[in-house]
Amino acid sequence: MDGRAARYNQLSKQIWNYAELGFAETQSVSALQKELAGAGFKVAANIGDAPTAFTASWGSSKPVIAILGEYDALPGLSQAPVPEREAMLANGAGHGCGHNLLGTASAFAAIMAKEYLESHKLSGTIRYYGTPAEEGGGGKIFMARAGAFHRALE
Repeated sequence: MDGRAARYNQLSKQIWNYAELGFAETQSVSALQKELAGAGFKVAANIGDAPTAFTASWGSSKPVIAILGEYDALPGLSQAPVPEREAMLANGAGHGCGHNLLGTASAFAAIMAKEYLESHKLSGTIRYYGTPAEEGGGGKIFMARAGAFHRALE
């Protein structure tokens, strides 16, 4: 496994282990923001007064490439990373829909798109939308009401 794949794997496992419910994904958000900031993205937190909603942007021209990332877990789905049912924490939260993978893969897609634009001297903006509480909490609604997604059209 190369270094980038190993880093992706490590981050997705971290978020798996955090297994944070909607609007409480503080560790997951911190890890994703750190990864994106380290790759040169400007991070804006607390979008729409949702403490775990954020954007990470690089560039300032068109086209704007917008990528959504999710990272929330579901209640009662705690699961060790094994093929049989084995809770890590009795009645704890877990990633039933793979948001540990989606948020991480989206972040790395944003980083790779940025690196492509840089290496080919192309213009554009890459914007990652860290969207909390996808599972029943409506995190994207808070962000939409705050106008966060209109920025993708600018």
